[in-house]
Amino acid sequence: MAKGKDFYGKDVTEVIAKACKELSASQEDLDIEVLETGSAGIFGLCKKKSHIRVTRKTKKGAGPKRKTTKAVEPVAEPVPEGKNQEEVQEKKEASARRKDEPEPKETAKEEKPASARKKKAQQPSVAAAQPVEPKESTQRELPSNEVLTTIREDISELLTVMGFPSEVTVEIVDVSVACRISGEHQEVLVGNDGRTLDSLQYLLRKIMSRRLPDRMMLSLDVGDYRERRAQELKERALELAHQVKADGKTQAIAALNPSERRVVHMMLQDDKAIRSRSVGEGLFKKVLIYKPGKKNKSGSRRGKGRQGGRSSGNK
Repeated sequence: MAKGKDFYGKDVTEVIAKACKELSASQEDLDIEVLETGSAGIFGLCKKKSHIRVTRKTKKGAGPKRKTTKAVEPVAEPVPEGKNQEEVQEKKEASARRKDEPEPKETAKEEKPASARKKKAQQPSVAAAQPVEPKESTQRELPSNEVLTTIREDISELLTVMGFPSEVTVEIVDVSVACRISGEHQEVLVGNDGRTLDSLQYLLRKIMSRRLPDRMMLSLDVGDYRERRAQELKERALELAHQVKADGKTQAIAALNPSERRVVHMMLQDDKAIRSRSVGEGLFKKVLIYKPGKKNKSGSRRGKGRQGGRSSGNK
């Protein structure tokens, strides 16, 4: 089955006309699937374009006509002159009896000896000897260039409405859509400990979730803040781990989002002298760094039942 082609525009009528023109076909010759009717957004913000998927209809030709043959009725042979009618009738009955007799069956083939049959059964089949080719892995669906352009325009419009117009770039990195903001308003868009940036990222993920394929994540960064923040957390984790080894007191890094907590856990996972775990509720939690077997008095009661693991799933 042929894969359809996607078209985008202001409204469905305009997009259908665009598809017919580009494919040089009438609307009756196309299968049209409306994926998004489009909307003007709220106060002109985060507008959605109309989105359709078009496939050419396949024309099925009629199959070849079968020729019918009429049964030919047997023609009665004329009786030769001078012969007796009874003699002719006897010849006809004898010919009919010969036709009714079953034909002799072919002689059965000589059965092979049991040793030959056993030898043939032991030989491996050609199909079994051939290696089985692994199935091709299904490729992950990626957003189209039109979707990436729409995301960039929506982020730019959102920043303009907030009063911080900036330059926005959008690209695909691994399995995520990476959005980066640059300009003169970077400091205010990051906020205190990246809180404003995390809030903007959460809001954009909610807005763009319907436009992105399944399991495709959106990330937002201002300048190189995420990279600098990760390096600071690594240094802070090593510093607190050294302090815990020295005096045995539990230390904590507060208000970290899931990706930041993962940085801390991964940094300390190979150190057998200390442990780390996340405690708290909500999106932002704190990470405790402590000695193994030491009772944690600074954690909440709900956090005491958890194991002190440092795997990536412990967030």
